[in-house]
Formats: sequence, structure tokens, C-alpha cells
Amino acid sequence: MDKRYQIFVSSTFADLQEERQAVMQALLSLDHFPAGMELFPASDEDQWALIKGVIDDSDYYVLVVGGRYGSTTAEGISYTEMEFDYAKLRKKPILAFVHQHPEQIPAGKTDLSDAARAKLKAFRSKVESDRHVKFWSNPDDLRAKVIQSISAETKRNPQEGWVRAGRVVDPTLLEGLRNEVEILRAELAAAKSEAPSGAENYAGGTDRFNAVIQYRIWKGSSYSDSDHDVGVTWNTIFFELAPLMMEEATETQMKNRLSAELWKYNMDDFPPGGLKTISDDSFDTIKVQLFALGLIQKSPKKHVPSDTNRYWSLTPYGETILMKLRAIPKSKDGAFLLDKARGADEELPDGASLADKE
Repeated sequence: MDKRYQIFVSSTFADLQEERQAVMQALLSLDHFPAGMELFPASDEDQWALIKGVIDDSDYYVLVVGGRYGSTTAEGISYTEMEFDYAKLRKKPILAFVHQHPEQIPAGKTDLSDAARAKLKAFRSKVESDRHVKFWSNPDDLRAKVIQSISAETKRNPQEGWVRAGRVVDPTLLEGLRNEVEILRAELAAAKSEAPSGAENYAGGTDRFNAVIQYRIWKGSSYSDSDHDVGVTWNTIFFELAPLMMEEATETQMKNRLSAELWKYNMDDFPPGGLKTISDDSFDTIKVQLFALGLIQKSPKKHVPSDTNRYWSLTPYGETILMKLRAIPKSKDGAFLLDKARGADEELPDGASLADKE
């Protein structure tokens, strides 16, 4: 009898979003139901109680270990390790996937403190100590190994699972679940390819925005201040700002980046030297607009309470748009200059969606 299984996916979140999506897609391709923190419904329940309940209801437990130990409880144990221990306590079949070369993981996706690194090392040893684990090196490799392992495990060690609608008393129930799977599939695809609902009501793309750049220069015995409008498109603004947020960026870093780059689109208004700073009002408008367009989000990463910075990162949709704007396509002669993406007057190569001409 064919069954579909609920499979709990456990990992740190902010540094493994692409990998988690690869696992989710792998499970969906096998017609199973993934369960993880990004799919949890809003709830007033205690977070840990909710997690335990979902693990209890799951047939298998998949663990993905990367370069971070993860956020910890007051007792200093990460939620990922707690989930692993609980799944083991509940005797759930555990399939563990551990990064093969942790020393090659980019610094932005690894723990910085020696204490966290030590905890991660100990956790890896615990995971590997009494079970066979699979080692992965990139999201595609992980996806392939999850498909292979889950297919073998469900045949070797079948669990309760869900029976197809034609084999159960209430086919309406499983039909509803099937519809939910299709919705999840669509949502996973849409998160990267579609702007959020309502974004079409806001200026974006090749629509233009006048950013105010404040210019200060020393003249004789005092400073001379002046404001200048720099007209650029929203694509241009995102082109300049987005690479900074591929991991996450503070608002100060974002403002410094815009101050350093946007004035160059109207250089004739600015004599050599001097200090060029985007106005607070223009920066706030840009920040809100990119948020409304679904391109950026408040960073999901956690920081120490003493860190008062506000952090922003790209949404999955924002990452897709960044690739369209920044990634250089092949051209017939094998050459494509970045200054064309910055708004040069030359005709863009066929198929290039890199930038809007100013």
C-alpha cells in the first residue's frame, strides 16, 4: 500500500535557507509532507511545545548540519540539538546530513565564537556517533542524497504515514492534504519568482526616483552645504544596494553604500572632493519602498541584546531579482561590461535584463 509520510526537517535556519529549500523540494518530489519552522502556523502555544508536537506527528526526522550551532536556550543548548535529542527520545527514524567540508563554509555562515564552534563540533560528534550519516557539499548534492536516503529508508523501515485517498474511509481528508501539498509547492516556487501581492501598486523597476544627495565642501573657513537631486530608477537603486544584503547588512552600511554610489549617476552636479551623503528622508523612502516591493526583509538572524543595529537581508524574491540585474549573461562576442548595467547608453545584448538605461 502506497503511503506518504510527514518528515520533520531540522537545522539552523538563517545560514541554511537554500539548503532547507532543497530538502523541502526533495521531499515534495517524493510526494511526502515536509514539516519545519518556516511551515509552522501562527500559534499562541509555547514554541518548544509546538515543535515537540510536530515531531511527535512526523514519521521521520531529517537533520541538516552546516557551519553554525544555532540559537540557544537559557541552558545554552541549541534548538536544533534539542530537536535531535527529542526525536531520538521518541525513537523517530533519524536521517542525518552533515556538511562534508565545514572548513570551506563561507565565514558569514559559520560561528564566530570559539564556544559556539566547540558546541557545534561536539554536536557533530554526537550525531555521527551511533548512526550512519550522509555528507553533503552543496544544495544540489544535499537534494540528491535526501531523495536517495528517504527512498531507501521508507522501503526498509516504513512508518504509519498517510494512505492514499482511495484506500481510506474519508477520501475528502486526504484530498485536502493533497491540495495543501500543491499549495506548498506553488508557494515555494512563488517565493523566488513572484513579487508579493499588492507590490504592483508601488513604483519599482524602471520607474524613477529622485534621491537627495547632500554635498558638503570646505570653502575657506567654513563648510558649504547643498542638496542635489539624483534621478535613478528603482532597478538601479537595488542594483547598487542588494549585493550588500546577500547575507545581511545594517542600515548604516546600507546608507553608506548608497551615499558612495548614487551620486555617480549625476557626477556633473558634484565638484571633485567634498562629502556626499544621501539624505535621511531619501534613505528611509528607499528602505520602505524595497520592503513594500518584497525585495528586502528584516534579517531573520538573531543578535545579542546589546546590538542595537537594525539589519536587513534579501528575500528569496529579492535574490532572484538581484541575479537578473547583476549576473552577466553571455554575449555573442563573449564580452559584457558592467558599466552597461549601470545605465550606459549602448544597446544591451539580447536577453540581458541587467539594468535599465538612465
